[in-house]
Amino acid sequence: MSVPERDEFDGPWSRTPPPRPPVFNAMPPAVLLIALSIVSVSLLGQVWPGFQRWVFNAGVFFAAESGAVLPRQPLGPVAPFFLHVYIHFGLFHIAMNLAILVATGRAVGERLGYGLRGSAGFLLLFFTCAVTGAVLEAIFHQGPPTTMGGASTAVSGLIAAAGWVRGGWRGMARLALPWIAINIVIGLVGDLMPIPIAWLGHIGGTLGGIVLTPLVIAVFAEDRA
Repeated sequence: MSVPERDEFDGPWSRTPPPRPPVFNAMPPAVLLIALSIVSVSLLGQVWPGFQRWVFNAGVFFAAESGAVLPRQPLGPVAPFFLHVYIHFGLFHIAMNLAILVATGRAVGERLGYGLRGSAGFLLLFFTCAVTGAVLEAIFHQGPPTTMGGASTAVSGLIAAAGWVRGGWRGMARLALPWIAINIVIGLVGDLMPIPIAWLGHIGGTLGGIVLTPLVIAVFAEDRA
C-alpha cells in the first residue's frame, strides 16, 4: 500500500521549519541606509586620513558648560547635533551601535513601512533622537568640555520606539526604563570613577524616542487608517 507524500513543512507537527530569509532581505530601507552610511564613513576614513579628520572636526559634539570657548567647526555649531552619529571611537563602539540599530530599527521600520513616507518617518525619528540626546548632554554637562560621538543617542531612542511597536506604552516601559536606569547607574559610578560613556546623551535619546514615537507612527506609518 502506498502512502501519499506530504509536504514536510505542512501542518503544525512538522519537525523541520521552513528556511528563514537572511536578516538583511527584509531590512527596512531607512535602516540599511543609515547602517551603510555609518560603515562607509568609517571605512573611507581609514583609507583617507584627511577625510577622517574633516568628518571628526565637523561632526564631533562638544559638551560644555555655558560660556565655554569651543573650537570652530567646519559646518558650524548646529551640524554636530546630527552628525555625531557618524563619529565612533573604535571597532567595538561602531559594532555595538550597529547591532542595536539593526535589532531595534527593523521592528520600527517594519511598523512605519518600506515606502518613501515610512522611511522619511524613520529618518526623522532617528536623527531627532540624536538631537535630543545631544541637547540633554549639553544642558546638564558639568566640568571641562568633552567630546561626544556615536549613534548611541539615536539608537537609544529606537530602543523606546521598538518597545512601543511591540507593546504600546507598557512595551515601551519594559525596554526604555531599564535602559534609563542603567545609564543613571553609569552616571552615579562616573562620579567616583570617570567612565567615557555619554550617559546623559543616552537618556536624552531615549526620552526623545518616548515622546516622538507615537507621533511619528501616527503621521508616517503607511498602513494607518
